[in-house]
Amino acid sequence: MQQLSSIVGLLAAAFVFGATVWFFFIQAPALLARLGRERFVPIQMMATRVLGKTLVVGTLLMLGAALLAAFTAPSGSPLSPLVLSAGVALLGALVNERLLIPRALKAGGRGHLEIRGHDKDASTAGFAADGVGSATATLHRLVVLFVVVMLAGVVPYLLILAALLPAS
Repeated sequence: MQQLSSIVGLLAAAFVFGATVWFFFIQAPALLARLGRERFVPIQMMATRVLGKTLVVGTLLMLGAALLAAFTAPSGSPLSPLVLSAGVALLGALVNERLLIPRALKAGGRGHLEIRGHDKDASTAGFAADGVGSATATLHRLVVLFVVVMLAGVVPYLLILAALLPAS
């Protein structure tokens, strides 16, 4: 049972990490460069809603797997860091999905008007820092901060699980 929960946790954490890297470092820059900011922003806004919900499910699976592993492990097993890291990941994902993303998307809808005709000014770094402009800069930076918080739970989770899984 413990090995099954470790595998489920590993798959969930790998998915959360991979989806985050794909979304922010591969998909977003490629679409921004190809479409320009004006056409990119509405697509990214819809995708962000889906990503936020998906990351909550993934981090919840991580926490569930960590708790199951901790409860089924022999006493004295070092699984509390696994539970803690999964909890940090879930906290980051929940804060984004429930509090920050809805507000950022609402501000982004208003700020989308600011970017019309400014596609040549689009850069991935600028979009990551400011979103669509001054209306979204603070919220966009907070979303990025809580993505980093989430990853600060996912990466140790993966490292702890890698150490716990038996080598085959």
